[in-house]
Amino acid sequence: MIEDKKTPSKLAAPAEAFVVDVDAGPFRRALADLLPYCEPRNTIPILGCVTLSMDADAQRLGVSLFDIDLAIETSMPAAGKGDAFAVPLRTLAGFMKGADGATVQIRKMPGEARVSFTCGDFTAAIIPMPAEDAPRLNGPNFADAGFRRVPLAEGVMSWLLGLTMPFISTEETRYYLNGVAFEFGVDDDGMLRAIATDGHRLGSRQAKTVANIVSRPTVIIPRAAIKAVAHLAAGKEVTLSVDDIRAEFAFGDFAIRTKVIDGTFPDWRRVVPRGPFKHFELDAGKILKLHRATAGMRGERNNAVKVQPCEGGISATATNPDYGTVSAVFRGEAPEGVEAFGLNGRYFADMAKAFGTKRIEIGFTGAGDPLLIKGPNGQAGEFAVLMPMRV
Repeated sequence: MIEDKKTPSKLAAPAEAFVVDVDAGPFRRALADLLPYCEPRNTIPILGCVTLSMDADAQRLGVSLFDIDLAIETSMPAAGKGDAFAVPLRTLAGFMKGADGATVQIRKMPGEARVSFTCGDFTAAIIPMPAEDAPRLNGPNFADAGFRRVPLAEGVMSWLLGLTMPFISTEETRYYLNGVAFEFGVDDDGMLRAIATDGHRLGSRQAKTVANIVSRPTVIIPRAAIKAVAHLAAGKEVTLSVDDIRAEFAFGDFAIRTKVIDGTFPDWRRVVPRGPFKHFELDAGKILKLHRATAGMRGERNNAVKVQPCEGGISATATNPDYGTVSAVFRGEAPEGVEAFGLNGRYFADMAKAFGTKRIEIGFTGAGDPLLIKGPNGQAGEFAVLMPMRV
């Protein structure tokens, strides 16, 4: 009898024990940093998990959150070795929030169904998921013709996003407005420019960089990634890398990677008023106070504020036919040639807050025209546009 010999299949390598010790403080902070970007309810369980991976050579523990279009990764010094695995982020972050102790001992032996986390007098045994089930999002491809890498000094990315993030659209039908557009070296000016608009307001800021930026098509970074960068990279040095389909923000021990929005950002320069302007300044803090003072006047369709010259300066008035009016006077010299115009009160308040200055300068061309808004002594390329409202 002749045996039927078959080519044996390649056997999977046996799982390695995961034996890692890490300082509790950095580990706890990393989990807390990732938690806001983990969906509270998800039909795909792996998307609610944090992946832990140990680089035995570098002796660093990787802590990563992977979503379909977004990846946030960080790492910290640790001692040990082992294969990667994933566990529910909210479960682990909740345990670490309550546990005491200076060190976390993470243990998973081959064949065991749970991972143990011991911190001080507290221990959790959590059921893991395979790390390979998590979606992977690679960084931009260096060989791609559209690849660009731009290093930014401390706080520059935060500054760029400060005047653009508030104006990102949430209207899903115009999906190409659901993020911040980055322009690279338009007309070879060497500038990195950030722009966002929701169709009613627009913000733009630009920064000169040390990199020799070669012009390329505009890249639109989605809102979710922008929020993560604004929070986690606040005030830090950031290196932005892009190709035609992906973007990466690298800072400190973090890397945030995202797919870019596949769409064309509108020709925003067409809506920027060109003057000649009649300029006047308003107290930004008083605009915010006016918004609070008119809370009882506002309704679903009653959010308009009428702005006009008055004796002693400029007045802003909110009116509701069911309740009455609320007004504020901005003291100063009444500007000549400025007619009464209307604004959305909430947009007006958002604009006053976005610049981060005590006063804002308004450029007026006509009652039905867009307003050009700047901070006093603002840098070139730093401005916002606010569309008028019928009152």
